[in-house]
Amino acid sequence: MLLREKIPRHQYRPSRNENQAVTPGPPEDGSSNRVLEALARVLMPLVRLLIARGITYQATAEVLKRVYVLAARKHFSPGEEATGTRLSLLTGLNRKEIRRLTEGETKAVALEGITSHAAAVHAVWITQRRFRDRGGAPRVLARYSRDGQPSFDELVRQITTDHRPAALLEELVRLELVDVDPEGGVALRQRPFLSAGSFQDKLLPMAENLEDHAEASVSNVLGHQPPFLERSVFSDELSEESAATLHELVRRRWKEIHDDLVAQAIALEKEDKEGGKVTKSRIRVGMYFYSQTKDPK
Repeated sequence: MLLREKIPRHQYRPSRNENQAVTPGPPEDGSSNRVLEALARVLMPLVRLLIARGITYQATAEVLKRVYVLAARKHFSPGEEATGTRLSLLTGLNRKEIRRLTEGETKAVALEGITSHAAAVHAVWITQRRFRDRGGAPRVLARYSRDGQPSFDELVRQITTDHRPAALLEELVRLELVDVDPEGGVALRQRPFLSAGSFQDKLLPMAENLEDHAEASVSNVLGHQPPFLERSVFSDELSEESAATLHELVRRRWKEIHDDLVAQAIALEKEDKEGGKVTKSRIRVGMYFYSQTKDPK
């Protein structure tokens, strides 16, 4: 089949005040089955991951219960309206289960860490002129600033004040992204940001990326205006070699987009701060590529 753009066919509905509590009723168009069918497709690769890691249905079902309660509280029961009865009506769980699940602070499985901040440090290091030499390569940075020279601690403070520079340096060393010489100079290894190793390091970006992609898609389906950008290109008559060629093209284009976005984001954050603007908005921009060999008919 010829190359074509896949444009999601979202059904837009009038937006409402997100703080207004609404109890969802039965769909008028009988779309519940279609929603569940779409959910099954989305869940398939995730269930593959669960099975690969020996996580049973029972353990997953417990997490799903907690997610139901969290979503009902956050999106449909603001403030004092999050009673046990209301949460039971919204989720289909009985009130005894609701009480058990809401004892203390309700949480799904949380992935916490500073790996994402380490990735941001890496991105600023390779894109911001102050931290590059005359040839455009990342500088070897002293830990602390001397005579106005750029330092590793200065770089980190541009990204976050939630973590100490020493902690982020330890994380970058663990990920095998930097080397520290005997004089304390910190040198960035010449390769793209890829976690060297642990399974845990790969879970956090996966969860963050899929979560925000799903948020954007669901917001569009439910009628968010203006809709978030969500487009893809599909082709199913390619050789494996051609698929690999396109993969490399996407990698190159993403590098260009990535570097430009980092520079623009840093400049706009500085501009917003200097202008005294309220800075409570966040963004995530991504690109993905997937290919597979079709099953023979």
